[in-house]
Amino acid sequence: MRTIGMVVLFATAFSFAAMAQQNERQRLRQQIVNRFMQNYRAQAGLTDQQFERFREITMESMRRRTAVQQRERMFWRALEAQMRPGIAADQDSVSALIDSLLVTQRQLGDLAAGDRQTYAEFLSPVQQAQLLLDMRRFLQRIEQIIRERMGNRDIPRTRGVSG
Repeated sequence: MRTIGMVVLFATAFSFAAMAQQNERQRLRQQIVNRFMQNYRAQAGLTDQQFERFREITMESMRRRTAVQQRERMFWRALEAQMRPGIAADQDSVSALIDSLLVTQRQLGDLAAGDRQTYAEFLSPVQQAQLLLDMRRFLQRIEQIIRERMGNRDIPRTRGVSG
């Protein structure tokens, strides 16, 4: 009985530690996004009204994009699992996973096109171009930091910027 209690205690402590780490990650992510938005606001010269609209659209877009990207990562992991050396891949599963990956990539493109249309309602083409360039630089900087932390091992490059 004492062993079960120790396992429960350990599991609870681990859960709290994981939740704290996830909360810290979320807090840092939010700080980074806020800093990016404030930098863009200053560079693009957004009015208060433009910035509020930009912030609303960007936050909703990030929420939708994150959900699609999570599904995409799940499909990639499943495909990698199917393609393990020495184990025969299931043809039907592989085909379905490839189709699913293509769907998620189209969804990301559709999200970017929708964002572009929405941004065009209140941002000039020059402001939109500044946003695309800032996003690209931002993503490249994140990749650089990841590479440095991983000891310069290869990581996939960002496919492109979805505004």
